[in-house]
Amino acid sequence: MTAELREALNAVGASPFLPKVIDPVMVELQRRYSPLVTAIPAIQWPTDVYNFNTRTQVASGGWVSDGGASPTSNGSYVQNQYKMSHFQTVGSVTGYAQEVTQQLVNLRETEIKGSIRGMTWDVETALLWANSACTAAGPRPQFDGLDTMISNYGGANQNAIDANGASLNLSVLDRLIDMVETNAAEPTGNSPWALVMSSTANSKIANLLTPQQRFVDKVEIAPGLNVMAYRDIPILKSSFLQARALSMGTVTATPSATGGSLAAGQYFYRLSPVIARQGEISPSAEVSATTTGATGSVALAFTIPTGLEGAQPTLYKVWRGTAAGGETLLGWVDATVGLAADGITPIMTTTITDTGTALVPSNGATVPGFLPTAYYGTNTGIGPGGQGLENIFLISRDPQNLVRP
Repeated sequence: MTAELREALNAVGASPFLPKVIDPVMVELQRRYSPLVTAIPAIQWPTDVYNFNTRTQVASGGWVSDGGASPTSNGSYVQNQYKMSHFQTVGSVTGYAQEVTQQLVNLRETEIKGSIRGMTWDVETALLWANSACTAAGPRPQFDGLDTMISNYGGANQNAIDANGASLNLSVLDRLIDMVETNAAEPTGNSPWALVMSSTANSKIANLLTPQQRFVDKVEIAPGLNVMAYRDIPILKSSFLQARALSMGTVTATPSATGGSLAAGQYFYRLSPVIARQGEISPSAEVSATTTGATGSVALAFTIPTGLEGAQPTLYKVWRGTAAGGETLLGWVDATVGLAADGITPIMTTTITDTGTALVPSNGATVPGFLPTAYYGTNTGIGPGGQGLENIFLISRDPQNLVRP
């Protein structure tokens, strides 16, 4: 038996074998900027749990007389651990398909490269938008992305700034840089830090810098790779920070006098999905429901939204307020309530019920095996986004601050 492809023609009804003339170039219709996968330091790790040490205090000293002594203290350390989350991508090419195309293109190699690119986009989206708390008990547990970790507005530990919908200007970046340098106590310019933003935000910065004749302000982040910079901080363009023109569809709010602990009153909601290989899109139109008694709940029903190339949601963010237009982040919800009998096909969330203590996803009678017991990620300092509103992140590329095992 040989590996050659043979064309067998029988005497009855045979037709000539006429090979097509096909351009060997593979046209890629799906393209993304995904800088974080390479910008964030990554390390190989042999176990399922990432263990690391943190120093919380260094040894102290003090003034002494000649030959005297002062009280001493040793450095203190804490060991931390994190159970890692996993990704899987499977590409399949049959031997027949490989054989018939080998004179034009190595189909198996092309499929492998495409699978790697797809996983890169999945990881990139997760690095920005994933949430561990609401998916911990689900079939597909996640880690926390930047949108979850960088969300503290106000207070002593503030790590985020809300521009209140204002047009992007250099003073916003200056405030961001000053806040980060104050918190980190280290310089961000000429060091392993980077600004991550959409291509449209990058263009806006370029427009602001050009009148100042600062358009040549570039830095090299890899051999031969120069990118635009602001205050010697490289700017990395990501395709996962734009809502584009997509938004959540119609949401129907149905109150119930039972099933929860919501106090009597009117509640206003908006819902925004996080789409795979895209990110958060614009939230739904505002809906409201009025509960009675002290054991009320509100069910938010919707049709599963889709993003670019038909991609489905990985998460939902639920916004709630007691006045029109006053919604803040109530919590994150898993977009998958379980798996079908094959153990692979996801059962997608179509209803989210606010019980007054938790947000419970469901699809008909199907609910997660372990129901949420609390709101995950409640943040009264942030309101829903929308078209034209984007996030900009200033992140460290130092493995002491950020690492991806």
